[in-house]
Amino acid sequence: MKHSLYYIISVALLLAMMVVNVNTAYGFEFISNDSIPHKTDSISTKKCTDCHGALVEKQIKHVTKTDKGCADCHTPGSSDHPKTAINLIKAMPELCFSCHEERKKLITTAPFVHKVVNDKKSCTNCHSPHSTDEKGLLIAKRKDLCLSCHNKAIVVSPKKTLPDLDKLARTAKTIHPPFKNCSKTCHNAHASQDPRLLDLAFPVNNYLPVSVDSFALCWECHEMDLVQKEKTTTTSFRNGDKNLHFVHIHGEKGRSCVVCHSPHATNNQFLIRDKVGFGSWEFRMNFQPTETGGSCAPACHQERKYTR
Repeated sequence: MKHSLYYIISVALLLAMMVVNVNTAYGFEFISNDSIPHKTDSISTKKCTDCHGALVEKQIKHVTKTDKGCADCHTPGSSDHPKTAINLIKAMPELCFSCHEERKKLITTAPFVHKVVNDKKSCTNCHSPHSTDEKGLLIAKRKDLCLSCHNKAIVVSPKKTLPDLDKLARTAKTIHPPFKNCSKTCHNAHASQDPRLLDLAFPVNNYLPVSVDSFALCWECHEMDLVQKEKTTTTSFRNGDKNLHFVHIHGEKGRSCVVCHSPHATNNQFLIRDKVGFGSWEFRMNFQPTETGGSCAPACHQERKYTR
């Protein structure tokens, strides 16, 4: 009888230890029924932060639409919390759309939506729902966040593969200023009318009749003289005052900037590509800069030199 009692007590202690270990292993501290903070069917933000204070301790806090605090997004839970989870009152991104109506309009009407918006984690792929030290409630610095996914080649279609932008950012000698911090100048992180998620117009095709409107994205930083004036001194790509951008772009078969320039980064000055594409072919640009100009000798023409 004595041995049986010892056996029962030992088993009971072992089970108790297992319960505690299971709870602590997943980040919970075992709480007795008497101390459970959700004995009623209402949420008190003060009660929530008694245990979850770390979620809202960072500098920039998510401000909800009403004064309900946590209850703006979370259900009340039950008396056996934290054994059972407190759920969201709606699935994301619909929950986020309850307040962010402009984002909802953009995402539900745009033909091209950033893939992360509609996956399982939705908005929380990029944003903290509670607090953060980054503007826009981003979970990391914008560049680090973008490159956490764009750290490999991404196949978009049989004919289109996005480059490994993380590798490019680390190894390229010349980086396009907007790409240095992945600024919002070029891409919309949520959705766009453009398949590249660009915010303003930029040609999809490499050869086209060029107009100011078709390159609206470029004019956020660059001068329109590049495509408007035959003679100018506002560009370094000129022979005297002859605007060589105008020479390449003007006419019915004008050329997009990206035929010769990389929009992100390269190893050459002025973001000049190593190669220029023509259909399925690629030709070396052979660009050679000098102190007063430069030269190039791609397959589209013989070697040409220019001096400013």
